[in-house]
Amino acid sequence: MKKQEFWQGNGHYIDSMLNKVNMLAEDTYIYLLHLRQNRAWFSETLKTYFGIHDTYAEDHYAVMRGLIHPDDLWEYEEGIPERIQGINLDRQLCVRMRDAFGEYHLFSFHTDIVTDEENGEQYLLILLHNENVLPRIDALTDLYSQARFTADLDATIQGDRPFAVLMIKLERFNNLNIIYGNEFTNHVLKETALQFIYMMNEDSAVYRLDGPKFGFIFEGCGREALLSFEQEIRDRLAGGIQVDNRRIPLKICAGAILIEKYDGRADDLRSKVAYALGHSETEHQGKLIIFNDEVQTAGNVDLELMKVIHQSVRDGCEGFYVEYQPIVISKSGRMIGAEALVRWCREPYGIVSPGRFIEWMETDPAMYDLGNFVLRTALRETVELLAILPEFVLNVNVSARQMEREEFRAQVLRILEETGFPAEHLCLELTERCRDMPLEVIKREVEFFQGCGIRMAMDDYGTGSASSGIVLCAPMDEIKLDMSFIRGITEDVKKQAMVKSIVDFANSCGMSTCLEGVETEELQNYLRLYQATWFQGYFYSKPVGIGKLRELVKNNIPE
Repeated sequence: MKKQEFWQGNGHYIDSMLNKVNMLAEDTYIYLLHLRQNRAWFSETLKTYFGIHDTYAEDHYAVMRGLIHPDDLWEYEEGIPERIQGINLDRQLCVRMRDAFGEYHLFSFHTDIVTDEENGEQYLLILLHNENVLPRIDALTDLYSQARFTADLDATIQGDRPFAVLMIKLERFNNLNIIYGNEFTNHVLKETALQFIYMMNEDSAVYRLDGPKFGFIFEGCGREALLSFEQEIRDRLAGGIQVDNRRIPLKICAGAILIEKYDGRADDLRSKVAYALGHSETEHQGKLIIFNDEVQTAGNVDLELMKVIHQSVRDGCEGFYVEYQPIVISKSGRMIGAEALVRWCREPYGIVSPGRFIEWMETDPAMYDLGNFVLRTALRETVELLAILPEFVLNVNVSARQMEREEFRAQVLRILEETGFPAEHLCLELTERCRDMPLEVIKREVEFFQGCGIRMAMDDYGTGSASSGIVLCAPMDEIKLDMSFIRGITEDVKKQAMVKSIVDFANSCGMSTCLEGVETEELQNYLRLYQATWFQGYFYSKPVGIGKLRELVKNNIPE
């Protein structure tokens, strides 16, 4: 189709003008529908972002259908014909769409009908706005935001200079929040950000990431310069941040990566740095961990495996499946529910333990899709068990990658509706990395899901100071004690005192408790002294498929 036919002779400047306008419209993309011809014109920025090859489309429905998430197609197929007829033009239409790299993002459609007064031709003007893109400046610290961090990483990757990426986290920050309150810790973050601004030059930039995390990009930076800069950060913060006549010394954990040339995506690069940061925090007492060194130490086999698993998520969670571990009533040992656990199997790797990939995946944006896959699969497979055991409750882990996304709320409710699973029989367990989220955000999301009838649990309670802060801030329904507290408890007085205090605290606050790691009858009988609500562990069953779980449920029905 010739553009003169589309523009009725005005194409020599209109499409050029609209493309210029679209280039100035940040995170918004334009396309037009010629209503009489039922043909579309796509802007250059839209074509690039979504990987569309042609400017003009004879069948725009086919083009757009190929980009929209299958679960959201019905909204598009109902909403666009209405707007072509001039109905609901002022109402937003929101669907998930796939970019040129295969990642889904939430887009809102803003529409209006434009009429050419000279010839009467009408066009449906559609603006697509990326709702997942955050502001480019962090409102609290005035540093560049997470969105700018990813965008600048992309730009740096395209350059021809070596560079380094550093990510740091303020240690024990939630303790400050509990002791001094949110307003005080916000001042700490602002003053910390100011210190970082003083350290920047024309080849470096600093960004506020989630919670007490900061990111840095250094162009033309080698190992020695990176180590020197990281040490300068430690020295400045160790001297203390002055807030309200108090000087607060701060410690950090840190992860980094050194790049000579990189042909991947910014999200993948950020995941590698986050992986190194996680190892710094959990295994190296905050010492700087450089991802390049971790790969050399662990060997390239694991890194290659992570790439395969990551691609499996993008390919519709190929190779992933769900197993279930029963949860029983502590007093009787009768099954009351189960926890859904993700698994992955693919040749030539065979069955790969989630311990080898979950930590990595939780730093990757693809964890959102994987988490939703587990939720949908588990609800679909277990809904039939409610006819056998009406009180059955399913526990499903949710990651920070899910909880931090605004559309996750609607996604959970949509999956519940699709599967017919009752909300009051679902319990969402907050995983370890959720503790890095701001407490006010966690509280808001917990209260929303509870308002929908869904139970909320804190997983691995007691393994970090942040879990206590969350339970004090948010109205949790359940806390699950990590098995590290249970292992060897019969011989360890400290563990006995800790478990007793946690269970007593939960009982006095009306929360349920689940003790994990119950592996023998002897241990079961001993733990009953603590009056926890539920038990979970190999003594009752290892994780099993849905068929075996169905048998276990039937065998646990009281006579």
